Amino acid sequence: MMKRSFGRKLMAVITVLSMGSVFLSACGGGSSATTAAAVTTAAAAKTETTAAAKAADTTAAAAATTAATSGTKSAITQKDKKDLKIGLMLSGSANDGGWSQMAADASKAVSQKYGCTVNFTESVPSSDYESVMRGYADGGYDIIVSHGAEFLDTAKLVAKDYPNCWFICTSAQSGQEPNLSGVDFATEQLGFLNGVACAMATKSKKIGAVGSNKIDSIIAWQKGVEEGAKYVDPSCTVTTVYTGSYDDALKAKQAVTALSEQGCDTFTQNADACGAGAVQACDEMGFKDVGAVSDQTTLGKSCFISVIQDAQFGIQEAIEEALNGKLAAGAVSMGAKEGVISLSQYSGDYKDILTADQKAKLQEVYDKAKSGEDISKLAK
Repeated sequence: MMKRSFGRKLMAVITVLSMGSVFLSACGGGSSATTAAAVTTAAAAKTETTAAAKAADTTAAAAATTAATSGTKSAITQKDKKDLKIGLMLSGSANDGGWSQMAADASKAVSQKYGCTVNFTESVPSSDYESVMRGYADGGYDIIVSHGAEFLDTAKLVAKDYPNCWFICTSAQSGQEPNLSGVDFATEQLGFLNGVACAMATKSKKIGAVGSNKIDSIIAWQKGVEEGAKYVDPSCTVTTVYTGSYDDALKAKQAVTALSEQGCDTFTQNADACGAGAVQACDEMGFKDVGAVSDQTTLGKSCFISVIQDAQFGIQEAIEEALNGKLAAGAVSMGAKEGVISLSQYSGDYKDILTADQKAKLQEVYDKAKSGEDISKLAK
């Protein structure tokens, strides 16, 4: 009897201990879950706080940039226009009859209209970009215009050090807040129209493009030529040669010769004064030519139409907007819609190389650009 009683008691104790063990285990699990939940909540709260802090920093930075931009504009607009000074930097000659002269003439027009002082430095070598730009800024110039995308990197560097000066870089695909406007005169749109005209005129379906230097604006033009040609005829090819010069016409003539040996029979060029050599070569070799930037139908009988990029008008508009505190920092685009891009009259030996339907189609594409449509999408 005693053995049975002891055994029963022992079993009871073991059962109670087992139940206690289960109970303790359950209590421990609940505590861990509660702790994990607390950690998750804290982490979420930290994430929300970090996100809020970043948003606040972004807002504060944007407000600071806006304030800086407004401050620069105020420093200019509060002055009498006659007291303002404008500095202009040119990669070529101010009398090149093309790209550089457009900027020089635009600046002179602003000076005559408002009475402000304008000075320019022409044929600036790349080694002197920064020193010339800083020289204008240190000299108290209010607006510094660097004419060409080749100046953009320098402008971005120098603009940071002169918050009270407004910088304009033409043919640039980007700018920089708070005081640098990168003004692009729709170079891709220009190239697209060049490409359309060339593709309509070529018989070999091989187009030669002559560019000055491999910089952003000329690359954008080249891309446009290719897009425009493909829009007309997907089987057309465009081969580009860069002369490395803005004013050596002989190099453009040599480029046309080299491209003709590859089967090109229709040409277009965007190379400032250097481009005149391409038209001359086409005249001599019996090839067709489509002008770009200036009206190059005046340079030779082979050029039957030009797509004009009136940079003079665009630059004058940009400077005047800067004078009046209306020019935005960052990227600014001006094209057919703004009156910068247009078509010349047909001229020369090949003025009727395009059929009436082709001329109507070219005009239709231009009209789309003038209405504000992105014509580059037509090729996609």
